Parts: sequence; C-alpha cells; structure tokens
Amino acid sequence: MIIFSLLAEVSPFSGKCDTVGEVQALADGIVAYKLGSSGSGSVQDWINGSLSSEAGASAEWYIVTLSQSGNYDFSAYESALCGYLSANDVSSASSREKYALALIASGSTSSYIEEAIDSSVGQQGIMSLVYGLHILNNGYTSSSFSAESVADQIISMQFADGGWAVIGSYGDVDVTAMAVQSLAPQYDSNSAVRDSVDRAVDFLAAKQQESGGFKSMGVENPESSAQVLTALSSLGIDCLSDERFIKSGRTVIDALETYRLSDGSFCHTEGGAMNENATVQAYYSLVSYLRMCSGQSPLYVLDNRRPQDIERPSDSGDSGLSGGTGSSGGGSSQSARTDSPGGGVSQVTDSGDDPDIPSDDDTPTDEQTTQGTMTSSVNSARTTTTNVQSSLITTAYSAASTSKGNFGKGSSQTTSSFADSNASSVTSSTVQTGSYGQTSSRKSGGYKVGAVIVIWGSAAVVCLILLILKKRNWKNFLAVVIIAGGATAVVLLTDIRSADDYYSGESSVKENAVGKVTMTIRCDKVAGENENIPEDGIILDVTEFQIEEGDSVYDILTEAAQSYGIQVDNTGSGFVYIAGINYLYEFDFGDLSGWIYHVNGESPSVGCGDYILSDGDRIEWLYTLELGNDLLEEE
Repeated sequence: MIIFSLLAEVSPFSGKCDTVGEVQALADGIVAYKLGSSGSGSVQDWINGSLSSEAGASAEWYIVTLSQSGNYDFSAYESALCGYLSANDVSSASSREKYALALIASGSTSSYIEEAIDSSVGQQGIMSLVYGLHILNNGYTSSSFSAESVADQIISMQFADGGWAVIGSYGDVDVTAMAVQSLAPQYDSNSAVRDSVDRAVDFLAAKQQESGGFKSMGVENPESSAQVLTALSSLGIDCLSDERFIKSGRTVIDALETYRLSDGSFCHTEGGAMNENATVQAYYSLVSYLRMCSGQSPLYVLDNRRPQDIERPSDSGDSGLSGGTGSSGGGSSQSARTDSPGGGVSQVTDSGDDPDIPSDDDTPTDEQTTQGTMTSSVNSARTTTTNVQSSLITTAYSAASTSKGNFGKGSSQTTSSFADSNASSVTSSTVQTGSYGQTSSRKSGGYKVGAVIVIWGSAAVVCLILLILKKRNWKNFLAVVIIAGGATAVVLLTDIRSADDYYSGESSVKENAVGKVTMTIRCDKVAGENENIPEDGIILDVTEFQIEEGDSVYDILTEAAQSYGIQVDNTGSGFVYIAGINYLYEFDFGDLSGWIYHVNGESPSVGCGDYILSDGDRIEWLYTLELGNDLLEEE
C-alpha cells in the first residue's frame, strides 16, 4: 500500500503517456486509492469488504474490471449481489443487464443472467441493446435473441454520420463508443458489423479534440475519453501509435490523464474533486488497453463466463439467485492473465466494453452521455451524485455520463452517470434568494432589533455582575464588549426566517425585471407511483415568473422552490445539476431516469445554471425514464 501510494504521488506523469508501463501505473494508482479510501489491506479484502457491501449499488463496474485484471475470489460479492436481487425488484432493463454482467464476472451460474436477456434486451433503447449484446457475446443464450440479431438491431440505429445517440439524429461520442464495444467481438466474423464499426471509428476519430480528448453534449470530460479508449482497445487499435487518434501529439490516454488527481483518483472537471464515475471508468478503460496489449479478449468478453454451467429455474419457481458456485475461476481464463498487485494486468511486452454510460450508477452511467451514465445507488446519488449518467451511462450513461439538458456527466453520463458527483447536496430551503439577485416581496428580519437589544442588555447585566463581584479589570469588560459586538454582527449579517416566511407562496417581485417566463414541473411518466409524486404528475403547474438580466433556468427553479415550498437537491462543481425535485430523484426509476429541462420545447446542450433566459421563454422540468428519449417519442 505504501509503495502504491508513493507511486501515485510521485510518478513523473506530465500529461503525456508513452508506454504501457505508464498506463499500468495509472491503473495501479486507482487501485491504491480505492484500497486506501476503503481501508482495505489487499484487493481481496476490498472485494470481500466494501465492494460486497456495495453490491447492487456502486460496486459492479469495479467487480467487472477486477475480474478482467487478476485472479480473485468473488464468492462474497456474488452472494451479496444475489441477496440484493432476491430482495429487490429491479425495474430498469439496463440495470438488470448490468447485474447480469457482474454475475458473469464473478463466475456465477445464476439463471438471473439469461433471464435478464429475455426480460431486458431492447426494452430501454440503445443501451439495453448494447448491454444485452455484451451478455450474448459471452455465450449465454435466449429463445428470443441472438448475438447476431441484436447486432443487426444496433446497426439499424446508426446515424448517417456514423454514430449512435440516445436521442436526436446525430451521433454522441459516449453512446457511439459503447455501441462499438458491444459490436467488436463480431468485427472479424460479420461483414455488416465490420462496415458499421469502421464508420463509427471514423466518426470517433473526427470528434477527437486537439487535447486528445472528446466532448459529449458539448463538454470535454474524462468519461468520454474512457469510453473511446475502451472501444479502440476492444478492436485492437493502439491509441498510442494509431495516427488517427493522435492529435497535436496527444493521445486519448494523455487526455484521460489530464483528470488524474495526486492521490491516483480522477475528477470529472479539470481541477475538480475526485469523482467516482470518472475514476471507475478511467480504471476499466486502462485495464481494457492493458488487456489488448497482452493479447487478451476485450474488456466485456469476460474470463469468468460459465454459460455451460448456467442453473435453470426449477419447476418450483426458483429464480436461481441462490445458485452459483462462487468460483471466480471458471471459463476460459487465459494463461497470460496474472494477479498484479495493483489489480491491473501485469507488465506486458507488446505495444472491453463498458456499461457506464455517460453517467452512473450504472454507471456509467447507463448512458453517460451521460450521463451516467450513471453508477451509483440512489442514496449515493443524493449525497455525492454518481450516474450517469448520465450522458448515458453512467446516460449518461453514469447513463454513460454527460448530460442531456440537465443530465450531465456526472452524469453523470452523464452519460455515465448524470451529474458531477463531487459537490454535496444542497436543499433549496437553505438557499437565500438574495444570492441569486432576487428581491422577495415578503419582508424578513424584523427580529433583528429585538435580538440586538437582548444582546446588549445581556452584556450590560454581565458588566454589572462583574462590578458586584469586583472583577473590575478592564480586560473583562473589553471581552464582554467584543463578544456582544460579534453577536450583533452575526444578527445583522444573517437572515433567519421561518419556513412560512421562506416559502412565500407567491413569485418574487423584481425591481429590475426585463421580462417574464413561465415554468412547469411535471413527472407524468411516474404519476402516482409513490407518496411524493402527485396523482396527476404535476408538481408545479404552468406559473409565471419575472426575470432580471442574466437570470438562468436554475435561478427560476430556485425561486419556485422558495415561493411554493418545493424541495430541490442540486449538486455540481463548476456547473449546476439537479439531482432531485420534490423528493423524486435520478435513478429512482432506473439507471436512465432523472430530471431534464426543456426551454421552448427544446432540450438545451448546456446546464440549467448556464442557460440565460429571455422574455417569453417557456421552461419545463420533466422527469424522464430514458434520458429524455421517452419524452421525445411522446412529443
């Protein structure tokens, strides 16, 4: 652990990676960080401890990656995940497929794996096809689908520009890379796949930035680079030497390394704090590259696969979740695979597919575009925000991980996941409108005069007591005055209000208004599903708000939260991402679910804090189950 920690701190990475050894060190640094942060003494301890305790929440992509980078015992994790699946009804198709992949990676023979194919493939758009094809590529079968038929479906969804996306008619880097990852195992045997993938590779090469990295939803981020690195490695394309993917002397790995922190983890935005979605996607992409260099299979063709040993459900209705040998070794593990101390592939002499969609829990995101993205549990998303999403993934997607409208990387992934997962969650009730240039029509602060009188009255009483006790040193009186003065300053500089005062029940009146906008908040797709969701799906009906110069969509949402008592959770580092409204959160209804905003019927490509409003704009906050794709179809 000490050696790995020192390696992460002092390795001479200068933003340019030229050797396989340097790539190995980057992967080892991530493992060292995770061991240290989880208090684990070894990779096996990490698997048996925190990863098993996070089964079903945020451990899956680490398990998949570890299974492809060393020989470990995953029986504790498999048991924990089977327990989670037995106790929970997983509504998201892409999540079911993600869990199936994690079971395969752990060497399980649970029938849940093949059940996930039948119940999930194609049920949630492109990402459920991508994840489903990963399962089929590992030799598992279905009476309804084959690897070839699903590949044909994915190819049929390719756009004219050579890419794929969750919504719209133009390719998205994260989604395209993830589609390529799933098609790669058929590249040599299927001419249609070869032609499709070649077009996609040209698309990705054209989208590469001068930094060596990639953008998703208009924002450069590490998750997009990770998805492309995984895709290229699954095809046997070495990004360190292939001129198509070297721009201004910089490679995809150089761009990815830009987001590496001194402790070995990765951030979502350059200079930002550690981001779980960015870290796990960086990890599996680096392992994918190392596997390619050592002649091993793509990341998502899993060494521990055991389709021939699958447990079939019994007549009694046994779901097969209890079954599985717990062995981590079956299948076609190759002799080149060794147990590297860092959890990566051991040093090689030569020059996967990821489910995190632009954004999380699913992480990936899950389309991370996203978002996701998407790769965290609902609880973790509320406090640190996975996803996505999610472009997708993590949509994105964490859903992979950049955002669609509100959906963002960190996310989100957003795809990946959907939003930046580094900032703590802030509830709208703690936000003062003055911070956003808004003037409330209700007055507050009437308590201040009385509070100041009480403070100085108390100070006078204390001084009188000091005189009576003959404690007449001037320092005593000075201390009383200083304390009273400090308390007075606190009272005068703060604005404490009751809930009734804060939630005014009406829009604020702005002295310098330059126009008006309307806003509505709806969750029709999940109307009446729980006690926090209105039966008609309307959290805020169409309501008019005044705007001042520079007001953003986020400013108006904040005003609505204050005026009408609507709970809002936002996260973000450098941008604002809305994780929950009215206690309805991203990922509550699947890895591609979350809040998205429209202005005048369109989904903007910037975050809600960056969209500046104009007179007459119509804002809609909508809850989506498929990164906005379900809303598009409805329209």
